[in-house]
Amino acid sequence: MNNRLFSKSACMIALIVVLCMLLAACGTENTPASSGSTATTSSSEATTDASATHTIDTAKGQITIPTHPQRIVSTYYHGTLIALGLKPVGANKEWWMGSPFLKEQEQGIEDIGAPTSMEKVIALNPDLIVINDFDVKAYDELSQIAPTLYVPYTAYKNPKEEIALFGKLLGREQQAEAWLKQYDEAATAARAKIKDVVKPGETAVLINVREKDVAILGDNYGRGGYALYDGLQFKPLANVKKEVIDSGKQILQIQLESLPDYANADHIFICFNDGTTEAQKNTILNSSIWKNLPAVKKGQVYDLPYDTFSYYDPESIIGQMGLLADMIVAKSK
Repeated sequence: MNNRLFSKSACMIALIVVLCMLLAACGTENTPASSGSTATTSSSEATTDASATHTIDTAKGQITIPTHPQRIVSTYYHGTLIALGLKPVGANKEWWMGSPFLKEQEQGIEDIGAPTSMEKVIALNPDLIVINDFDVKAYDELSQIAPTLYVPYTAYKNPKEEIALFGKLLGREQQAEAWLKQYDEAATAARAKIKDVVKPGETAVLINVREKDVAILGDNYGRGGYALYDGLQFKPLANVKKEVIDSGKQILQIQLESLPDYANADHIFICFNDGTTEAQKNTILNSSIWKNLPAVKKGQVYDLPYDTFSYYDPESIIGQMGLLADMIVAKSK
């Protein structure tokens, strides 16, 4: 081989390689850094995904929130978030945590106090804060910490609407649909349990006692009301439906003497709040007014443990349906 030709060819090849390297370097220098670029590695894609945001309409106007929040602090609605597969890093333990149906899911969630401690919220470094009416006065302060989603009670009428609303707001529509399906299946199973015990159209009333105060509750005030009326499909008395449920009040304080007017039902479900003494309970249960109620005479009264039935999150409601069905079957034996 001609050494001169080889040397010349080698020089040409080397020159081409150098030019290619220079062009590549120039191309890299001239490409601007882009946070939303699709030409990224898998790790960059994860970072971009976590930083994605979207704008939603809320009771406080439009806000921009993370599309995939990683550190949610929820002063309320933590049970709803859990049902949608979003476990908060912080929540209100004193008022809303402690449901026996959420023991595992609540593990590791930090208590932010009641009233909400701003110091604790800041320390948790949230990327999204979720509140309801209890903390609306602190909205501006909370919004300085992280985007704050305020969802008032009036934004939905029942747990089904609540889960659907949050599914839409947080881009978790599939998870919301999955919970609604789970609820329907649980309700069908609970009704099947009691079908040989409870006839269609039988009535029920839900009574709540807080120390000396007696109240009739509707289907949207907790204490198992939604599980009772929607899930098990008990029929409310006509005056309860009109004055408590359809009116939107959901709670009606009454005098003991008025019990026959509001508790003349086939079944009575009663819940005594924490702090109600045995003497206060006996004032009701030992009265002639109570003993002459139809459900009491038939032995169809069910005592609902406060620590189990005070919770009103989606998962607890499903659990309560099963417990109510078991109570009814057990009482019939």
